[in-house]
Amino acid sequence: MFDLTFEDEFKLLSDELGRIFSSNFLDELAKTHKFKQRKGKLEPLDFVSLCSFFNEGSGIKSLSRLCALLTAQRKVSLSTEGLNQRFNKNAVNMMKEIFRHLFSRQILKNKISELDAMGFSRIRILDSSSFEIPTMYEGDYLGCTKNKSGVKLQLEYELLTGSFLHLEVQNGRNSDQKYGPTLLKTIKKNDLIIRDLGYFNVEELYQIGQKDAYYLTRLKPPTTLFTKEDGSYIKLNLAEVMDEMEEGEIREIVDIYVTAKKHHIPRLILYKLTPEQIKKREKKREKTEKKRGVKLSHPTKRLYKLNMFITNIPCQSVPKEEIHLFYSLRWQIEILFKTWKSLFQIHKVKKMKMERFECHLYGTLISLLISSTIAFQAREYLLRKKKRETSEYKSISIIMEFIPTLFEAIIFSPTSILDILNRIYSQIEKNGKKSHRKKKLTVFDIMKVSYERTIGKATKGSA
Repeated sequence: MFDLTFEDEFKLLSDELGRIFSSNFLDELAKTHKFKQRKGKLEPLDFVSLCSFFNEGSGIKSLSRLCALLTAQRKVSLSTEGLNQRFNKNAVNMMKEIFRHLFSRQILKNKISELDAMGFSRIRILDSSSFEIPTMYEGDYLGCTKNKSGVKLQLEYELLTGSFLHLEVQNGRNSDQKYGPTLLKTIKKNDLIIRDLGYFNVEELYQIGQKDAYYLTRLKPPTTLFTKEDGSYIKLNLAEVMDEMEEGEIREIVDIYVTAKKHHIPRLILYKLTPEQIKKREKKREKTEKKRGVKLSHPTKRLYKLNMFITNIPCQSVPKEEIHLFYSLRWQIEILFKTWKSLFQIHKVKKMKMERFECHLYGTLISLLISSTIAFQAREYLLRKKKRETSEYKSISIIMEFIPTLFEAIIFSPTSILDILNRIYSQIEKNGKKSHRKKKLTVFDIMKVSYERTIGKATKGSA
């Protein structure tokens, strides 16, 4: 593990940003992708800045407003048609390449040292976020609604460092269950894989175990389960087990076998819900059935009284009483998706041609990747040096306000990038603290990380 000082950590980021967004680098990239074939009014740096650094609300702005923004920020005057023509396939390829460079050069190496004792080299959380586009793009970005396109963003996030391991843009109809197995080749020994039901795949869980890695997932009903006695497989009736349990009881069944292949699952953990929890779940289920127009089968409905988890994590590492809490770490990725939509407004898009939409999409991904990298570096450093827990949502919202200033430093004064990063860090230290509430555990609480916890009244919308 690296043990870099704050200045070292942010100097690495400063140098990388200065290199990728230098005029020389962008000009070479633009020539490679034929975005720039001769000198014109709009230089690659101008275009990239418009898509990535001055892109707030760009998905719903008119071309005339974008032209005005170019003039105000970059002193470049274009007609709306002139700008519209620059949103082409070459521009899209250039924006994708910049994003790939940034993604591959993430420098988040320091993980929270106290988590080493848990025995996991990485905690990998995979989930997706989708949104519809009002324009129908023929054959591309298929949506779930007729006459509308849709986009699905697959993100695998590493909890210990905050790194993005995989981020893929798909059409809205792509299956989560089919995406999970594509990452099998990247799984290493002692990785922990946490996923929701949409990715449930028994064969994949078996493959994860074969790689000496760990998994934690909810069990998808009505999966066929067996126990083994005297060499014979006996079908496990979960409904009968549920009826034997008391409200709020946690029960663990070890060594179960799944489906016709009888894949071994070391632990099945069952939580029987309280009447209040059942009522809340039934209300949610009714809403889902109405929205999708599909009725769940009776056995599936009956098992809604149970939270069911399967895992191969040793009970010494995470006992049955803590499995549900540990699985809730998955919600950290939901916080990231919340920032993408509520702060970056990646999903708010007006009708526009596909090339312009893709430039908006990858420009926004560039901006949020930079913001997330800074936020997680600040998180790790503040914990290590100040024993404080920061809010990802608050931190990223603070960083967003600095993005235009950071861009100006990158272009006109690379030596001042470090100063901007220091100012961002100072604001996160002062105003980015996690709001702690009684009886509500944070990630650090769940993972038993030592920090200074202050109970206060959380403000609405804080995280």
